[in-house]
Amino acid sequence: MEKTIQEKLSVLSSIAEKLNSAHIVWAVGASALLYFHALVPDFHDLDIMVDSRDALRAKELLQSMGSLQPSLREARYQTQYFFEFLIGGVEVDLMGGFAILRDGVVHDCGLEPSQITGSTQINGQRIPLHSLHAWRGYYSLMGRAEKAALIGGE
Repeated sequence: MEKTIQEKLSVLSSIAEKLNSAHIVWAVGASALLYFHALVPDFHDLDIMVDSRDALRAKELLQSMGSLQPSLREARYQTQYFFEFLIGGVEVDLMGGFAILRDGVVHDCGLEPSQITGSTQINGQRIPLHSLHAWRGYYSLMGRAEKAALIGGE
C-alpha cells in the first residue's frame, strides 16, 4: 500500500537525522527532488544520493532503520553503490557513485558537494536537495524526456 506524502516525509526526516548526525554528504534526488520544487504532486520512493566515500557508512545507518531489500539492478545503471531499503513502509534507494550507461559510454553522475544547490526543512531536519540542472541531464541520459521536460531548460 502506497504511503501518504506525510508518511514518506516523516521517514525522510528520520533518515536526515541519521545522515546529518554522521556528517554524511547526501542529497535528495529524482522524483522527490521534483516534488520539493513543486514540479510533481507526489513521489513514489526516496532516492538518496551520497558521496561514494560515505556510501557504506550510509548503508549501515539505513540498515539500522529498516530492511535491506534484494537489489534489482538495471544494466543501464553502472552505479558503484546501490542499495534498496524498506524503511517505515517506504521504499528508499541509496546511491553512491551514480552512473548511467548510454550508447556504450558510462556517464559519472556521482554526487558532488557543489551539486547540493538547496535545502528544505522537515520536522526540524535539514534536507539537502540535489541540483535540478544535474537531474535534467540525468533524465536525458536515461531517456526520460518527460521528466527532463518538467525541469525545463536554462
